[in-house]
Amino acid sequence: MTPSPTPGRRAAPLSPDDRRSAIVEAVLPLVGERGIDVTSRELADAAGVAEGTIFRAFGDKHTLVGAVAVEGLHRASGPDATRAELAAIDRGQPLEARLTQVIELGRHRMADVVRWMSVLRLLHHRAGARDQVPGKDVQDFRVSLMEQRELQRQATIDGLGAVLAPDAHRLRVPVDVAVAMLEASIAGTHGRVDHLVPAPDAAVIADALVHGIARTEEKEQDRRAAVPENHHRATPRPTRPEES
Repeated sequence: MTPSPTPGRRAAPLSPDDRRSAIVEAVLPLVGERGIDVTSRELADAAGVAEGTIFRAFGDKHTLVGAVAVEGLHRASGPDATRAELAAIDRGQPLEARLTQVIELGRHRMADVVRWMSVLRLLHHRAGARDQVPGKDVQDFRVSLMEQRELQRQATIDGLGAVLAPDAHRLRVPVDVAVAMLEASIAGTHGRVDHLVPAPDAAVIADALVHGIARTEEKEQDRRAAVPENHHRATPRPTRPEES
């Protein structure tokens, strides 16, 4: 018979790597919200450890924040998550509804990338925190990130192609052009430089992509339908031979 654990007995201590990973996981939402302005006390409280544990595991606050930003950036750029999100879109919905979801997902993911890149840039320029990307050489980190972003881009292209597939016969442009237009719409409506005017609603952008920004032929025909009646009224009646 296996003896029951002694009440109050502590679990086996974590290895240094496991402890660092656990701390990063615990404080990731906090750093995403507060950025580099978060305090070591706040980090320790979020992780449920003493401040001394933070310093022993990472050396200083900036190194921990950098580790969190790197992890957040990798998650935001993850091809597997991108592939899963696009695959979850119901193909039975109208094209406009599917594209609305694509744009919303793209904006959310881009916002995450921008958030974590901003944290890393601020760390880079903050005194005493230059080039502190934990556990990696900066150049290796950049190469790794570029490789992952390329994998994510391919996953995005494949996923968007699958989203468009049920209506491929309706497209006036090749699928790769439609995908490029979607990507440009996401980047353009999210990455506004002035931030003075809110980005258009995703459903509005999706509708414009599907139907265009000009009048449709059907609407133009409806407009012209009213013209013949007035035109006939103004047209002179043909003269009969006996009237000449």
